[in-house]
Amino acid sequence: MRDRNLTGPWAGFSFKAGRLVTPEGRELEPQDLAWLSLTAAQAQEWRRMMESGRAIGKPRKPLSFNAASVVKLSDALAQRRETRSSVVMAGPDAEPPAAVLPVPGPKRRQRV
Repeated sequence: MRDRNLTGPWAGFSFKAGRLVTPEGRELEPQDLAWLSLTAAQAQEWRRMMESGRAIGKPRKPLSFNAASVVKLSDALAQRRETRSSVVMAGPDAEPPAAVLPVPGPKRRQRV
């Protein structure tokens, strides 16, 4: 396959050495595109839902977002390990705490 730049709505994308290059310069290999169809289908469905909401004429309230933070998975797992290891285990003959006692629920039907 020869290297080439795409035009029209694909302007900015190109093919280089058998890879699709995005306008941001990210090179995608064929195996990287395995889920592209699913992602595109989700985007199309989202667009359809938004358009149908506008067509109905529902008043839209502004979107609000909370500030997000990046969480390192290794830190989260270490914190979880710490939390679990700090829990004191009771002996085998200890009474369960009152808050954990089973609450009676509906009774099973019995054959007569």
